[in-house]
Amino acid sequence: MRKILNGLVAASMAIAFALPMLAAPAAAEDGTSLLNQILERGTLRVGTTGDYPPYSELDQASGAYKGYEIDVATQLAADLGVKVEFVPTSWETLAAGIQAGKYDVAASGITLTLDRLKSIGFSDPYLDAPLVPLVQVKDGAKYPTWRDLDKAGVRIAVQSGTSAEGSAKANFKNAEIVPIVAPALDYQELLAGKVDAAITDTIFIQKALAQYSDKVVAVDPTHAIEGQPIAMMTVRDDIAWQRWLSVWVSLKKQSGFFDSLFTKWIAGS
Repeated sequence: MRKILNGLVAASMAIAFALPMLAAPAAAEDGTSLLNQILERGTLRVGTTGDYPPYSELDQASGAYKGYEIDVATQLAADLGVKVEFVPTSWETLAAGIQAGKYDVAASGITLTLDRLKSIGFSDPYLDAPLVPLVQVKDGAKYPTWRDLDKAGVRIAVQSGTSAEGSAKANFKNAEIVPIVAPALDYQELLAGKVDAAITDTIFIQKALAQYSDKVVAVDPTHAIEGQPIAMMTVRDDIAWQRWLSVWVSLKKQSGFFDSLFTKWIAGS
């Protein structure tokens, strides 16, 4: 199972790297790019949830963040020549925090979706983490594919406010979707027997599968529900800032930066 998942996320990462850069949006309405504001301020403010390893995890004892996305944001700030400041946020308020100017980017394993692009901006994607369901080992044979879960009476946990919630509601018309609010986790509800399945991404679930390999199993991990391009959330309609971010992501891909982070935080999980 571990080999299958590692192969899936590695292949998905390659697909994400091949995606073309998003078209640049129109100029910011006030004429002042966020890029200039960040440089003048001397600080890049990064919204992160701290509850989604290996992307973003808060050490309660030290108050420090760690993870794949934390390294991405730290390097972004370094290349801008400014300090990095991490701002606590939640999945439900990610976009609102950007729109209210509480932080410049949000990085926490956030999925770029067409629906989110209607009201918020994103960097180019640099990773892909397809969605798959988890079920208890005893139910593995009962649900050979994810579509077999879409039945009346089946309860499926998803993390509230995440793209997994939207995907589940779009793809499962008969099963009951159960949003789980952090700090509770979707797969914890599954372990407790409160739901029949939990839908999450192939990278996040590696930790759960390793820790609870005798209790939970991924449903047909080679056939995901859908892909999930991971990117930084930011303001929309700022051509200078979006262009800078697009070039930065492209150059970091070429340098092997994202490959090294994949090895550090994901392949070795």
